[in-house]
Amino acid sequence: MQLSRQPRSVRAGCSQRVPAAPGILRLQRPASRWVAKAADSDSDQPATAPETTPSPVSSSHSSSFTPSAASTSAPAAATAVAPSPAAPTARAATVAELDALRFKLDPSVERWSTRDTILIAAISDPKDDKKASNPAASAYRLVEVLPRLLPAGGPAAAVSDPARAAHWAYHLVRHLSFNGLAVAGFAAHDLVERLQRLQRQLAGGSSGSSGRGSSSRTRTPFEKLLESAEAEFAYRLSDFIEAVDQDYDNIKSGAYPLPWDMTSPSHRQYSPAYVAASSAAYVGEWIKMTQRRLDKQPEKLWLDGGKLYPQYYTKTFHFQTDGWFSARSAFVYETNTEALFSGLQDIMQRTALLPIADYVREAGSGSGPASSASGASERSPAQLRLLEVAAGTGRFHTFIKDAYPDMRTVCSDLSPFYLARARNNLRYWRRLRAPGRSLGGVDETGTEFLQTAAEDIAAPDESFDIVVCVYLFHELPEAVRRRAVAEFARVLRPGGLLVLTDSVQLGDRPGLERNLDVFGDFNEPYYRNYLSCDLGAMGEEAGLVPDGKWVSLVTKTLSFRKPWAGEALATAPAVDSLTA
Repeated sequence: MQLSRQPRSVRAGCSQRVPAAPGILRLQRPASRWVAKAADSDSDQPATAPETTPSPVSSSHSSSFTPSAASTSAPAAATAVAPSPAAPTARAATVAELDALRFKLDPSVERWSTRDTILIAAISDPKDDKKASNPAASAYRLVEVLPRLLPAGGPAAAVSDPARAAHWAYHLVRHLSFNGLAVAGFAAHDLVERLQRLQRQLAGGSSGSSGRGSSSRTRTPFEKLLESAEAEFAYRLSDFIEAVDQDYDNIKSGAYPLPWDMTSPSHRQYSPAYVAASSAAYVGEWIKMTQRRLDKQPEKLWLDGGKLYPQYYTKTFHFQTDGWFSARSAFVYETNTEALFSGLQDIMQRTALLPIADYVREAGSGSGPASSASGASERSPAQLRLLEVAAGTGRFHTFIKDAYPDMRTVCSDLSPFYLARARNNLRYWRRLRAPGRSLGGVDETGTEFLQTAAEDIAAPDESFDIVVCVYLFHELPEAVRRRAVAEFARVLRPGGLLVLTDSVQLGDRPGLERNLDVFGDFNEPYYRNYLSCDLGAMGEEAGLVPDGKWVSLVTKTLSFRKPWAGEALATAPAVDSLTA
């Protein structure tokens, strides 16, 4: 396979053609990233992309070269040459191929790229027959997976590494519980559908415009789930094994501690009353969300915020009740998303802690960009300041605080209701994990709370060492994503770290892509555009340097560094097309 490559316009983005900058491309790869220099490049052409079905990132090109591989093993230098007139027809590069030329790839990237997965048949359109990318995948059986549920090494391994055994057991119970809750939600919706159909029949009325209740009615999500239940559950278990092993390996390496909710026996998640209340709230909400999704009728937002909130934010994403604008929505949100991802959402989000751990280690040792930012030889976590953008209910923020309780953090979101829930979660974390400690901030949690938009952050320039953003970009229009990245760069100090964690994109999980766009059907109008959005190019446009990439299940994490004074800005090249 040949990689055709050229200098990228600074306005490169999602699903668009970008004019090439003229000149000779000279590539260098220092210790951790690509640096490219293009002569006489003055292209700064803005471009927009429609919010439509995804397509691989592409651009026109006037020069190319052939590195040994689209990975971190690329050669140290290369010179652009004119393409041969007999060159084969090129295809557009995927986002994953572009990432491979900009970022250091963690082994998890390759590991997940080779896995096939069935993505919750019950949430796809009842009229389609999407199952797995590989037609043979529907034959996957539980008997092939169940023997792997025991930790490697069996009972002896549990004795030699009890922490691994406890981590495994905790997440297995969590996985099975949330899978059961998801099935209960679909079953409850199916029951409501049947009762409504019976009520209409008894009243002598029609089955309704949706066709539910007629002899030609479409299958309910629960019926569709039952048709492929064994294969889907087998795939979920297989992915669970991979994700849990990866999570524990990260813990054992010292990147972050065991989950604090797992190691806190008095945590409310172990209370039957709390579990019953959150489960009942989930089932009731899931019935409503599923009905709206099938009818393609999102609920009208109860609040008219005037000019206080951007238009994109007033959409009731996921068809959830009240959108982001009620305490009840904030209460049920965590259960909704964990049930959707089989109790593995926390594991996926924790990949965002990996680049943070590297940065904190650098700062503590007095080496690398983390120390160069302030000129100090060594900096402890207490001397660092972190901003989480769009923190939602603050659940992930509690994992940040548990890893670095002395770090000064700011938890931001645009919803006051979700910020109130985040405050509750941080206060609860302190009560269980840091009782009696005076950490400063609100409620002595060491955290402040900020209501602000990602694209217009209410903070001074160069006021944070670390900026983290989890699961936001797939809900933003492309132009807003670009403005948000520019804001992240603005508030970062020189040498600072940006961590973006969100859904995988095209090329990250080839064995999932036949199903991946189904999330766009959850009243996610910008998701399909996001799938082909070149986030690496957006970071470079804002003056950031791509650094690392990690993948866990259906989540990817990208890290960027902000150059310090005197460091040359990188203008990394991009793969524009591939030829066989």
